[in-house]
Amino acid sequence: MKIDFINHASVKIHAADSVILTDPWYSGAVFNDGWDLLVSGPDDLSDLLNDVTHIWVSHEHPDHFSPAFFSQVPDDRKQAMTVLFQQTRDRRVAGFLEKKGFRVQELADGRPVKLDPHTEIVCGKSEFYDSYLYVSDGDKSVLNLNDCPMSDPALLRKLKAQLGAPDVLLTQFSYAAWKGGRDNREFRVAAANEKLNTMATQVRELGAKSLIPFASYVYFSNKENDYLNDGINTPDDVLADGPSHGADIIVMQPGETWTVGTPHDNQEALTFWRGQYAVVESKPRRAPLDSVSVERLEQKFEDYRRQVFEDNSYSIALLARHNPVIKGFLPVRILLTDLDQVVEVSVMDGFHKVDGPHDVAMHSSSLEFIFDNSFGFDTLTVNGRFEASPEGFSKLTRSFAIGSLNGMGITLGYATLFRADLIFRLLARLTKVQKKLKPQAP
Repeated sequence: MKIDFINHASVKIHAADSVILTDPWYSGAVFNDGWDLLVSGPDDLSDLLNDVTHIWVSHEHPDHFSPAFFSQVPDDRKQAMTVLFQQTRDRRVAGFLEKKGFRVQELADGRPVKLDPHTEIVCGKSEFYDSYLYVSDGDKSVLNLNDCPMSDPALLRKLKAQLGAPDVLLTQFSYAAWKGGRDNREFRVAAANEKLNTMATQVRELGAKSLIPFASYVYFSNKENDYLNDGINTPDDVLADGPSHGADIIVMQPGETWTVGTPHDNQEALTFWRGQYAVVESKPRRAPLDSVSVERLEQKFEDYRRQVFEDNSYSIALLARHNPVIKGFLPVRILLTDLDQVVEVSVMDGFHKVDGPHDVAMHSSSLEFIFDNSFGFDTLTVNGRFEASPEGFSKLTRSFAIGSLNGMGITLGYATLFRADLIFRLLARLTKVQKKLKPQAP
């Protein structure tokens, strides 16, 4: 078994008669002009795809599922490969790819699938939309966790019991979302350390022999969020923490190939990545889009609210609002930084210009993005192009996360009343973030 490192979360896994390309994203900004690759490429897709039999996409985030990439694949290669994706209720990704002319195989959660006489894969769901991929050729095995937020030892031990100890673990090595405002570097440093601790737990509980840190070779590339680069982990941080991992750490650079189980010299790759991280501050920054007038935002809000109540029950939303634990859909005061105007927004109460203090601050184009896209709020929390107090972030989440849920096929209806597990999982995650945002007493 061999692994080619391509870029960010994209590798080629050569297993017996199958060659699996994962999560191809090689150029352009993602998350509403919030992220860019540390280094772009490859540019020659024909050469890259020449031997590929399958493409696996872990989830719908654009640094893993890049519509631009799939639009650039030559027609003569589309039917020569099969795209692998987790089964979803809405089939949104699968449908998009089929319309583009790709053959798609949807993978049931946790069910083994044979790609060839020797190669078996297992795709499993993780939390709300992530998934992992296990690949075995009968001799060696790889477990690609990418962004799966797996840190619970009991869950990892269960996964090991199901799949066996992998020879290679691929996993994210730095934080990849908003981690407090400009003045909260302490939160970001803690998040970076937590990611290293998570990697150590994954290696230990899974019994992985080798670890390839990946899926973090990006930088926050907007003028509104570039401060978030001040706490990110680098491959050197992973190596410095190496003794706690208990596995051989394999650092790879684009275009490099490693045969699983053989010795690996990290020096060339480390030199390459050190060069990239050393110039992060001078890499290009993107500017916010043009301002959007308050009047236009109000029009967009009405369309947004209409869509929310086409997809969700008004009665259940009202119950969520008055539930003392959920406190959903309360008004959020948003300072539009480019317009120097505060607006109060709630799908229950409407959209109003107001004076006085605010809960959250963002550019008017970011608020428009939320109104225009079901994934808009999820994008905002990843790109970090906003400022908020702990209480403000809580209000924002409880009011706008409905779009993200709907995008995953989860709607507010009477059936939701019986999904207490889902509701409490969301609230637990929010509470965890809020606690970390608040300064700790000395």
